[in-house]
Amino acid sequence: MRKFAGAALLLACTGLAMASPNEPTPSITVTGQGKVTFVPDIGYIHAGISTEGATAAEAWKKNEAMVKKIFEALKDLGLEEKDFKTTNLNVQPRYLNKKDEPPKLLGYTVTYDLSVRIRKLDQMGTLLDRLVDAGANRNMNVSFGCSRLEELMDEARTNAVANARKRATLYVTGASPRARLGEVLSISDTPNYPHGPMFPVDALAVREGKAGIPIATGEQEMSVTVTIRWAIDNNQLPLEPWDLPHRAE
Repeated sequence: MRKFAGAALLLACTGLAMASPNEPTPSITVTGQGKVTFVPDIGYIHAGISTEGATAAEAWKKNEAMVKKIFEALKDLGLEEKDFKTTNLNVQPRYLNKKDEPPKLLGYTVTYDLSVRIRKLDQMGTLLDRLVDAGANRNMNVSFGCSRLEELMDEARTNAVANARKRATLYVTGASPRARLGEVLSISDTPNYPHGPMFPVDALAVREGKAGIPIATGEQEMSVTVTIRWAIDNNQLPLEPWDLPHRAE
């Protein structure tokens, strides 16, 4: 009996372990977060055009003419069509509803929404004026963004991994001073791209020269949450005799 105990003590002191191949790999799963802040360097103007007509074709032609006029105004200021994006196009009938009477068709409404990317922020005020003059009359907003989103997101990912590793190391070594992180078993992330505030703009106030244009971009933040599972290596360092459990003789 004492010979067996002595052999077990020798195995433990040399850092060897007898493990069943069916045993699950000891592991730890930790979530880390990485953040970066940035100053926006591009802007967006979101504007809509609404037109009405007795027929759908009439309302459509009116809307088409106004959209073309807006495109021409933007191009005159040096913008390119690659920075124009149609975000909504809709045709709806308009009815008059009276009690106890069938709905009466009054005509049709065509709505068109456009997003314009502005690469020179000092153009925002002028562009807004031109859009309104060309016919923009609904859903007007201003927002800001960044041209280096992917570069900044990679930086946030690096920060998130470092944060997760730091926490995992703290837990593993704190629980067992001789344990270390092993290989990465799985990893996943959830990026959180920034969605800056949208500032509503009154088209009528712009036309009358009463609207202020928000151009103080300030700072914005983006973040990534990463979840990493590491194997735990419990055999990095040999155990000292005083770390072993005592057996009763």
